[in-house]
Amino acid sequence: MLTALVHAYRSERVKTLRPRVLIPLLIGTGAVAAIAAATLVALTDSPTAGISGPLKPLQTATSFICLILMAVAANSFTKEYRYGTWRNLLVRLPDRPELLLGKVAGQAVLAVLVAATTCLATVATTWIAACLRHLDTSAWTSGPVWLGSVSVALRVLAALVAATVYGSAAGLLLRSTGAALSVLFVWILVGESALTVFAAAQGWAVSAWLPGSALTRLASDAHWAPAALSVAAWCAVLLSGSIWYLSRTTRVT
Repeated sequence: MLTALVHAYRSERVKTLRPRVLIPLLIGTGAVAAIAAATLVALTDSPTAGISGPLKPLQTATSFICLILMAVAANSFTKEYRYGTWRNLLVRLPDRPELLLGKVAGQAVLAVLVAATTCLATVATTWIAACLRHLDTSAWTSGPVWLGSVSVALRVLAALVAATVYGSAAGLLLRSTGAALSVLFVWILVGESALTVFAAAQGWAVSAWLPGSALTRLASDAHWAPAALSVAAWCAVLLSGSIWYLSRTTRVT
């Protein structure tokens, strides 16, 4: 089992780390993080306050970066249908659950690289912009802020990995890039907003338990534990459903 999973992971990793995929993704997400950082420092009165330190702007940008990673993961899985490569993969790696988990792990490598890139871009941009505004950044070197920054970085990484799982599951189950992205984006951008407003009118707080909102709260909310549990549960449900589907379906082309 482990050997098949490792082979599937290595195969997917080679595909995801191709320069024509990796370089534009890292440049684009790094630019999003840098723009968010520069904007926050330029337009807010106390951009250096809080225990999140120089990574504070990344908490705002993470939700958009998650959408990008969902799109990349969904497109990677739907390409297997479009080019008819699922059948070839299953000949080489007939253990379907291991194949799926290995492919998701390969996609998660992108999430790790994007997290590292966006963290570096955010820190560099925030620091430069703060210096240009002659803001006091001495608090950023204190122990609590360092710990807060590490917490933000790890939570952003977790959110990006979860977004990869969401996109992979949508691509596998819906088989079409257009259908997968439509369902993901409409639900997260429209459906969850409408549901949150309706629930708030009834006195219910549901945003921490919705899949897309939970990603945002995981990265940005000081009380992030409920969102972390929600994200973990959604990832488990989506992975389990995807394994069940791939193990039983005969429609692999």
